[in-house]
Amino acid sequence: MLEIVVKDPYSGNYQKTLSRANSERENQNYPELDMTVPDLKQYQTIYLGYPIWAMTLSHPLTAFLKTYGARLSGKKIAPFMTEGGYGQGDSVQRIREILQEQGASVETITKALVVDGNKVDRADKRVDKWVKQVQ
Repeated sequence: MLEIVVKDPYSGNYQKTLSRANSERENQNYPELDMTVPDLKQYQTIYLGYPIWAMTLSHPLTAFLKTYGARLSGKKIAPFMTEGGYGQGDSVQRIREILQEQGASVETITKALVVDGNKVDRADKRVDKWVKQVQ
């Protein structure tokens, strides 16, 4: 498991985080990362977990894919996400686009698991089913 860590963490204050996220999106100025990605050669499937922000990828995941996306070449990508009731938006398409921009050839992007954050306590069966489908 690898956590995506940004150098300048987002505020715990919703309004401040929203303002920052809107500015980052408008300027396409995504956060700088503070992490090291290990050698991924041993992995065939990469599970990408993220929250949906404004109907698309969160900015930390966008920054991760723009920085390390080439390392995902030849991998099966299994996206899973939480959202606040509006669905996955264009997030899976954005993953595909960013990986292509980074020169990664992706064998497969599986069907995404989308979990409504308000119903996460009732998602166990859906998660189990999705994991079995992805394997």
